[in-house]
Amino acid sequence: MEQAQVLTFLNNKDRDLLLQFCGYSTTEPLHSFGPAVRPHYIIHFILNGKGIFQIREKTYHLETGQGFLIEPDELTFYQSDAQEPWEYLWIGFNGKMIPEFLKQIGLSSAHPIFHCDKKKELYWLVNDMLVHSKSNFSSDLRRTGLLYEFLSILALNPLESDQQVDSEYMYINQAIEYIKNNYWDGIHIYDIAKYLCIDRSYLYLLFHKYLKQSPQDYLATFRLTKASELLSTTTLSIESISNSCGYGDPATFSKAFKRWKSMSPSKYRKQKRASGTVLSN
Repeated sequence: MEQAQVLTFLNNKDRDLLLQFCGYSTTEPLHSFGPAVRPHYIIHFILNGKGIFQIREKTYHLETGQGFLIEPDELTFYQSDAQEPWEYLWIGFNGKMIPEFLKQIGLSSAHPIFHCDKKKELYWLVNDMLVHSKSNFSSDLRRTGLLYEFLSILALNPLESDQQVDSEYMYINQAIEYIKNNYWDGIHIYDIAKYLCIDRSYLYLLFHKYLKQSPQDYLATFRLTKASELLSTTTLSIESISNSCGYGDPATFSKAFKRWKSMSPSKYRKQKRASGTVLSN
């Protein structure tokens, strides 16, 4: 069950800046929202975990220390990771000065992603917003002040150029797509870098920056995840599964799988068969 704290306030777009709602949530695996449009500006900031954010036919893979902006009437979708679901906070706001503030910060629907290393500060600001929940003038001023402080942290945090972020995300997304389409074919990191026309060292840098793992680890995990699905849902031989997932040698596959799951592929399949999850071809 998702655990969340949420606070909602009355709308008043005539103000320069107004907090509409705020919240904090520890999400379930694959928890999602959308595709949908919203009437407010919303900023989500990821405290832990991973997930995706989709807007304008772009998919961003996000994790701890990153956030994303949703502008009014923009169709968006976001979903937490199956293995590492995210824990995030959010603020919803309106006001006449918002477009100018966001322009100064460098955020827009065209460039909705930001990085911030002040995770604790943002968390405690939203926590303070949740504490000051009364509908009176004093609490309203306090919440508005906290919202200004929240945005000021984003403004102080150095953002990468929009062009650089877009370019880096393009490489990451294309690399992931290439892996999804070719993992079975025995590809290596060299092949991915060659396909993207970039140096392998730059590819490693991007994967560590955005996914906190090497492209080799990402490829290996993707292959082993596919192998575990085949072990669970088919009666294919270990050799066939090894070949289907890009491992030319069944012994190499078995060794990698045992290192990943702490058991052999055969034992993993037996456990799944005992639980009734293995299907016939």
